[in-house]
Amino acid sequence: MLPINYFWIGEQLSPMELLTLQACAEHGHRPIVWSYQQITNLPSSSELCDAATIMDRGRFEHLRHDLQLPLPVISDVFRYQMLNEVGGIYSDTDVVIVKNLQPLFERGDFFCSTYEYGYGVCANNCFMKVSARSALARYLCEESERRLNEVEADGLAEENYCYLGPFLVQKCASDLNVPLLPFDYINPISWRWVSKLIAFKEPDHKFLLKNRIRKYLPFIEGRGYHITSNTYAIHLCNEIWKRGNLNKNENYHPSSLYEKLKRRVVAA
Repeated sequence: MLPINYFWIGEQLSPMELLTLQACAEHGHRPIVWSYQQITNLPSSSELCDAATIMDRGRFEHLRHDLQLPLPVISDVFRYQMLNEVGGIYSDTDVVIVKNLQPLFERGDFFCSTYEYGYGVCANNCFMKVSARSALARYLCEESERRLNEVEADGLAEENYCYLGPFLVQKCASDLNVPLLPFDYINPISWRWVSKLIAFKEPDHKFLLKNRIRKYLPFIEGRGYHITSNTYAIHLCNEIWKRGNLNKNENYHPSSLYEKLKRRVVAA
């Protein structure tokens, strides 16, 4: 089974991470979870690996407690180092696979992408394939260290939390001409529509009606609103859940994408 690498900080997984790992295994892949501690509810289909073999615990504690970096930023730094060491595909734990990824393993290195309406297609690091010890891996590690030095000197503004994540790989994609997956492969639903399409208690009928119409009226913007036949996985955008006070442990409306994915994986 082809491996997918994940990184987790904490002793327990929420329903969202469990959904991600279960979907990975059910579509023919081996979830490898890098962590600094045991995870009490890790699925038996997942393999636990010691994150300290990639980034030593002292370094991790420095980033977390001395610099007080947000956990997603630490995850950005870790994934670059991990890919430099072992290579392969890295995925965030909020990216739910919906079909086998064999065709993506057959590609060379890549970043996934998002569709940002004012900027077009932009590189993203929530799902990426990087060869170990490659020029691309070295760039990611060196650039993240350079940016960490800046953060250590000047701090990290809250609004700049993408500095070591999407903004870094966007610069890398430009500098090294890194191929990008089409946005609808991994990010078919824009982060802007999490509370409208992915997780909602009550449907916004006006929004959903207009969304149906988008499929049939090409002059209305449709990118970032629909899953397509190209879609391999769906990024649930956990950071947007946090900012919108959405709880991963709660149940949502049966027609929400989150609940549909949960039912789909349980039924598989």
